[in-house]
Amino acid sequence: MTLEFQRLVPVIVAFVDRLLLCHKHRWLGERLLQTFDQHLLPKATIDYRLASYFPIFDRIAENDTVPACGLLELLTKFIVSLVEKHGPDTGLKSWSLGSKVLGICRTLMIHHHSSRLFLGLSRLLAFTCLYFPDLEVRDNARIYLRMLICIPGKKLRHILNLGAQLPGIAPSPHTSSFFNVQSPRPSRDLKKSRNISSYIHLERVIPLLVKQSWSLSLPTLGIGGDKPGYLENIMDSEPPVDMEREEPLRVMDSKISEILGILRRHFSCIPDFRHMPGLKIRISCSLRFKSEPFNRVWGADVPAADLDGVDALPAIYATVLTFSSSAPYGSIPSFHIPFLLGEPPTNGYSSGQKGSLDIVPVENGSEEEESFRAPVMIELEPREPMPGLVDVSIETNAENGQIISGQLQSITVGIEDMFLKAIIPADIAEDGVPGYYSEVFHALWEACCTSSNTGRETFPLKGGKGVTAINGTRSVKLLEVPAMSLIRAVERHLAPFVVSVMGEPLVNVVKDGGAIRDIIWKDGASDSALDVTTSVTDHGEEPLQLKYIDEEDDRESNVNISNRNIGCFLVLIFLPPRFHLLFQMEVCELSTLVRIRTDHWPCLAYIDDYLEALFLS
Repeated sequence: MTLEFQRLVPVIVAFVDRLLLCHKHRWLGERLLQTFDQHLLPKATIDYRLASYFPIFDRIAENDTVPACGLLELLTKFIVSLVEKHGPDTGLKSWSLGSKVLGICRTLMIHHHSSRLFLGLSRLLAFTCLYFPDLEVRDNARIYLRMLICIPGKKLRHILNLGAQLPGIAPSPHTSSFFNVQSPRPSRDLKKSRNISSYIHLERVIPLLVKQSWSLSLPTLGIGGDKPGYLENIMDSEPPVDMEREEPLRVMDSKISEILGILRRHFSCIPDFRHMPGLKIRISCSLRFKSEPFNRVWGADVPAADLDGVDALPAIYATVLTFSSSAPYGSIPSFHIPFLLGEPPTNGYSSGQKGSLDIVPVENGSEEEESFRAPVMIELEPREPMPGLVDVSIETNAENGQIISGQLQSITVGIEDMFLKAIIPADIAEDGVPGYYSEVFHALWEACCTSSNTGRETFPLKGGKGVTAINGTRSVKLLEVPAMSLIRAVERHLAPFVVSVMGEPLVNVVKDGGAIRDIIWKDGASDSALDVTTSVTDHGEEPLQLKYIDEEDDRESNVNISNRNIGCFLVLIFLPPRFHLLFQMEVCELSTLVRIRTDHWPCLAYIDDYLEALFLS
């Protein structure tokens, strides 16, 4: 009868409401709604007239004794039909009907468990936010979908019911839009915002080996004041004509010619950040906040009488982290976090409370802690490889509508954050990568030493608009650590950058460890390739001499540098935007001599501390 006479719908709805309000006859009203769900919904016609039955659908959505799957299936079909029938003359009608459907979805989320709704409701909302013709309906559906995915059940119901709790706003039991609540008033209390860094923490996932408290600052040296001090020395690719005429003819041997060919190919893969996006480094962090001090300061108005476990914890919503730095890191994009729960108090979060959580329990305690942390990725585009600080600002929303903003503790960026693997040309096969890295290492090693042979050469960067040159320098560092300690430290921190291991004893140990793979292994007792890198003399220079203070005890100052050499690590590190750091580690049983070469001499200011921390970690 209801299908034939739509005018009966208001009468039926009024009758159902009277039954539900009467404690004695409530069961009869619920039984009537179940009958509608079983017999009315399957027979309903999917067209514009279906909107006449929305008051009945609202009553079905309000009653948790009626399964929601049938109603969600019908509403999904209705939304699909609205998308298919949309035209120039249906704009206002599509908006009105779409908003009413979302109102029913909101009612379902308030009165039903999220776990029972999730599959059907998420499909309905996902389809709506992707394909519905009206922009406002799409945006509202996207908000509902994000809330359904991110916010636990009881807390979600509290948020959706917020409109009925705000003073001066009459409760609306059958609202049809998400935007029916008073807009939050921004809280700009300086006293509250001043110390938020004491309970809201942004922390690095991987701590730095060296927390650099200083950075090398160089003058502009004639370069525009809006650029970093030691700039990239990238020049235009077209030199002046008069300089081309004065350039003398040069003769080079086949070895130098081969080195230049390798370097040109390598630099042609490095982007010129002046004309295209540069290389980025990523710092993984996590955001968390403590519940007790947060509640004391911001006083969330959540009724705690019927809440336990995760529902008793405060939450923040729509968090935006913005970053800035005085270091040359380029423009740093902001990071958005839709929802985050506060950390439970350490003494008030008993195992009995955990049993009432709406989330899936896990065995590992560390995994449980992760549910109160939000992953944050900071992307930097360095113009110069140097340590620095990234300042962090936060703006977020409390549950009671207050807007929280302030400054968090800065994130320290270390020199090891700049370590990247060298770029591989697209035409290099996977099995050819170790050989390519080895060639680049040896070419850069020679170029950073014999500047007279390559100092005049320029290498085009990717994009063809700029060229650069290599101005190499070198250093040395003696590490008085046993061989096994050094090997383990290299495997733990430098494994991705090792391009070759030489010497049979060292090769055997490193291969057994399994941390370093896909590199060039040279286990010959007297490999000729070692002559290029391990020779202590370079073009007639005197051998390296290590001098010690006479007053020291002979047993302490006499370092046994003649102990047996077991092999050598070759390490190639790329430093964005275009620099390189090379290590040749001559490993002996009791000490290791690290020879360092680089085309960016300012980085040597940080490498000494890094190497000491590396092998003391």
